[in-house]
Amino acid sequence: LEVEAFGGATITVEKKDGGIQDGLVFVDEVQVTAADIEASNGIIHSISARPILPDCVTGSIVTELTSAPLSFQVLVDLASKAGLVDTLSNGSPLTLFAPNNLAFAKLDKHVLDFLNDDMDALVKVLTYHVVPTNLYLEVDEVVTTVESGELTITGTTAADDDDVDLEVNGIRIYETNLVGNGVVHRISTVLIPPDLVIPEPEPCSGFGCDFGFGGGFVCFSGSTTVDVQNKGQTKMSELQIGDNIAVDGQTYEPIYSFGHRAPSAKSDNFVEIKTTTGNNVQVSKEHLLFVEDGKTVAAGSIQKGDRLANDVIVQSVKSVSINDGLYAPFTPSGKYVVNGNILASSFISFDNDSQVNVGGINFSNQWMSHSFEFPHRVVCHYLGQCKNETYDADGLSEGWGNYPLAFITQVFGLGTVAKTLVFSTMIVVFAAFNVIETAFFAYPVVGFVAAIMAMAMMKKNKNKNIL
Repeated sequence: LEVEAFGGATITVEKKDGGIQDGLVFVDEVQVTAADIEASNGIIHSISARPILPDCVTGSIVTELTSAPLSFQVLVDLASKAGLVDTLSNGSPLTLFAPNNLAFAKLDKHVLDFLNDDMDALVKVLTYHVVPTNLYLEVDEVVTTVESGELTITGTTAADDDDVDLEVNGIRIYETNLVGNGVVHRISTVLIPPDLVIPEPEPCSGFGCDFGFGGGFVCFSGSTTVDVQNKGQTKMSELQIGDNIAVDGQTYEPIYSFGHRAPSAKSDNFVEIKTTTGNNVQVSKEHLLFVEDGKTVAAGSIQKGDRLANDVIVQSVKSVSINDGLYAPFTPSGKYVVNGNILASSFISFDNDSQVNVGGINFSNQWMSHSFEFPHRVVCHYLGQCKNETYDADGLSEGWGNYPLAFITQVFGLGTVAKTLVFSTMIVVFAAFNVIETAFFAYPVVGFVAAIMAMAMMKKNKNKNIL
């Protein structure tokens, strides 16, 4: 019997004859487990195993991942390296808990290097994310993966909301998509099998051995303070978009966005820098701080005896963990003063240096990042369109934080030639951004005068041609 569903699709209802399924009723090969359940507005037939998918649900798990390269390119590349692309494309039914690019960026560098170098470990980790069935999650469910490990599904409900946020092994599932050969549950942390033995990182022999974007988040702890105009020293956890904060001396600028705002987050990727003035700071290793010559350096590279901006001398540096949230406010100048007199950048270093070398020319991370921020600054600061910005599962600003971060992380992962080409193009664009901002946003009078002069010169040249 063929019947038309409410959405217009045709489904087949069949009663089996003979064998162990004799007398059982199936709808599109899915068994009806309880029939004719009366409801106030109709009849319910309960089915097992999976929802009935219309023909419009097409594509494969790999198609779903490759359609969002800024989110899942790293996973696709690793699956290809492990020889799993064909399985994820053609195997059915499958459920994939898909870690996004940021999930892999959060791994400690030595862990990611280990997975890239050890094929068995890579396959073990990737197949730990795959369940050999269409999995439509239920709270307190335990499922077995292709790797033979177990994943636990739990759920939490907000006090003011009836919706349940599902988690796998304590990691929030932030989106679920149906595809032709299964289900994709998107997550932002890599699931590591508990029995996987990961070698310890080699002992540090200098800056950079365990430093880089991999290994944590990039910002300040919630207890870090800034000077809010007409309010005084205020914890970052209490800041709001629009607050005017001190950026240098008596100069105040508004916070136009938070690149990162995660009130309940924790991280072990921080350093605590103590100074001789008693103004100490806890900051992620990648975050840029200003030093005495006006340059910026990554906090993880700072050593005892270094002189920071504002004549602040470093007394000691040690690695620490924080558990009071993660915050990264953005100001128009790309800097602000924290904990009294420590001048910090809004930005981070993506490699192990304070500069980026492109074709033999050095460009500071501060200049590159501030220029790269121009579109964000225009929309959120000059046009004021980000007062109600939202954040993803990791607390990154949606659209303005997560996508640029994923993009720039991939660029730094390119080969030397490809990276040079990309950065060369970016620098040209950045230079144009700086000219536009100076002429039309920061100093509109200068832009107006320049436009008048340009028009006068064009008119003069036109008259010469006529003569």
